Amino acid sequence: MKVTLLDARFAKPGYTFVHYGSAEECRGCRLLKACAGNLERGRRYVVRHVRAARHQCRVFGTVAVAEVEEAEVPAALPKSRALRGAVISYSPLVCGEVLCASYPLCSPEGLKEGDRVLLAEVDGTVECRRGLELVRAVLRRV
Repeated sequence: MKVTLLDARFAKPGYTFVHYGSAEECRGCRLLKACAGNLERGRRYVVRHVRAARHQCRVFGTVAVAEVEEAEVPAALPKSRALRGAVISYSPLVCGEVLCASYPLCSPEGLKEGDRVLLAEVDGTVECRRGLELVRAVLRRV
């Protein structure tokens, strides 16, 4: 579990977000290390618990102290690689169809090429404009 600071309006158990780094306005803030310093850029997190403490922030106004952990990530995988419980090296599907409804599953935020992931769930098929046989999986980084 990691502790961070989140916009108080969104700091609720179950809220998920991708950490993109800190804003320019964060430079020199005494809380920067506790806020963005505990999170890895490009990773998806889920709020597990929100503490009562609140602080003032130049970017969000009021921030809450939240306990977060890395979230599971829904993704599309080739049917041939999708075995529930398997641990694989993640490789995003290379596709230029950014307007495709399945694109967010084919290039999900929160994972990076080469991440070791556990296939926590495998369920359903994913439509592919290119005709690939894809399934929906929920991946957990290990």
